[in-house]
Amino acid sequence: MNSTQNLIDTLNHDDGTQRRQAALQLGAVEGAGIADALLTRLRQEPSSCVREDLTWALVQHRDEIETDLVDMLGSESAFDRKTAAHVISKVADPRHFEAVVAVVADADADVAIKGYRAAANTGGPAAVPALASRLGDGEQLQRDALTSAFVRIGTPAVPALVAALTAERVEVREHAADALGHLGSDADEAATALEAAAADVDAEVRLAAVSALGQLDGAADAPLGRLASGVDPMVAAVATAYLADRPSA
Repeated sequence: MNSTQNLIDTLNHDDGTQRRQAALQLGAVEGAGIADALLTRLRQEPSSCVREDLTWALVQHRDEIETDLVDMLGSESAFDRKTAAHVISKVADPRHFEAVVAVVADADADVAIKGYRAAANTGGPAAVPALASRLGDGEQLQRDALTSAFVRIGTPAVPALVAALTAERVEVREHAADALGHLGSDADEAATALEAAAADVDAEVRLAAVSALGQLDGAADAPLGRLASGVDPMVAAVATAYLADRPSA
């Protein structure tokens, strides 16, 4: 059996498979210096597959690296901030929420993406205001990550998303509608607000709103029926299509 030091040394092996195996074995044992070695390697590891195994191993040693992770959230290095947020999202300890919520506002998209998940996993409903402040920001990948964070939180995210349906920025209104749709039945209480948003001055918002209604449960039946007979041909067509696919149709 490899000694702990041999495994630590293997974290720097040229072969990624060897590094992965060493990380997994180190995650399963206790010993002085293991957590520090894993974190040091994670901060320089180029392979995403190896990083995931290193992350898993670090979660097993989370108590030993808690202070280091929190410090990394404030690092000048975007890679360090991203790495710390990712590990913290896996640990999902509510004690880390206050430290990680600041990363939600990070100017670096990759860091913010990891911050969204970390905030949702550590803060739950408490993360909603910070997450809602990022609606409409970034490219599609970043927006999808934010939507996923709202889905993790569920119904407690609905009031903030409903409020965002009337925001000044078109991108915010569209993203809020899209996120409500992804919440599905958890967002049934938003049916009335989504029906109103289906009359937005912007066509993309109207489409997002009626599409979101189509993903809700019974609370959306009446709104979809009214929209299906409305004056907007695009909205009416989408509403009609969703009604045709509903069990009550």
